[in-house]
Amino acid sequence: MTENERPTGQRVVAVVPTFRPDEALLVGLRALAPQVAMIIVVDDGSPDDPAGILDLAGELGCEIVRSASNDGIAAALNIGIRMALADDADFVLTLDQDTVLPGHYVSDCTTAFRIAAPATRLGVVCTDRVNGQPSIPEHYTAEGLGLVREAIQSGFLISAECLRECGLFDERLFIDCVDTEFCLRIAQYGYRIAVGPGTDISHSLGEQVALRPFGVARFDERGRQRTYEYHGPTRRYFITRNNIDLFLRYSRIRPRWVLSAIKREIGPTVTTIVSGPLRWRQLVATVIGAAHGLMRLRGPLSPGLRKLLVGRRD
Repeated sequence: MTENERPTGQRVVAVVPTFRPDEALLVGLRALAPQVAMIIVVDDGSPDDPAGILDLAGELGCEIVRSASNDGIAAALNIGIRMALADDADFVLTLDQDTVLPGHYVSDCTTAFRIAAPATRLGVVCTDRVNGQPSIPEHYTAEGLGLVREAIQSGFLISAECLRECGLFDERLFIDCVDTEFCLRIAQYGYRIAVGPGTDISHSLGEQVALRPFGVARFDERGRQRTYEYHGPTRRYFITRNNIDLFLRYSRIRPRWVLSAIKREIGPTVTTIVSGPLRWRQLVATVIGAAHGLMRLRGPLSPGLRKLLVGRRD
């Protein structure tokens, strides 16, 4: 998208945080490049880049920022967002390294902002579908925009006004619940989140592994092995810790959300602990994560805790 093609007040800058990126990043960047004024790729301290992926991203015209240390996705996003705002972006698009957008995505999202009435207080437009699976809006505005309380960060189109008033992503969370915290916080400022009508992104939602509670395989009615979305012990630690952190933050002002979020997290947590892989480490990660959440400990894993959960130092 050139400056001549861009409507007034529609400068969109994309921010893509990466960690150990692979070819999927380049696929996503090629789909993204024609839709935005600028792409900022922020690598979050990847230890190496043997395939030269970041160099190839630079050859595609992206601005490449390489962080010296692994500070988490929120920190990487914020580096890029600050650069985008300094570059006079009207909107910032945040995107994971494994997400691919359809060719009309940014246009559809900016259209939602254009038709939203000032009273709607639209702060974020997110994707309507992920891998074809639709969102379920809770309400609709007078203009017909579907509203949701929270959504995944990949595909967020955020107005510069919202970012300047509400702040950036919470770096203390490091990873997991970063998008949820942002959604809850902007709601406190009166901003709303709408789905982009008809938008659909291709996005990896995690590793699928066999469902084997206590080592017993489970099958569906067609005889196929049941699976579930698996996260390793370190991710389980952050998921548990950060969810409890948010429960404590919002227990008084958003009690209904807290209760629904607790119900939502119980099932996946129990499944991970009883089904494995690494069941004992999953249990340890959950217990320590819960304790640290209650203690309001934040930031990255300590080297000792990382070694306990993964058995080695990354």
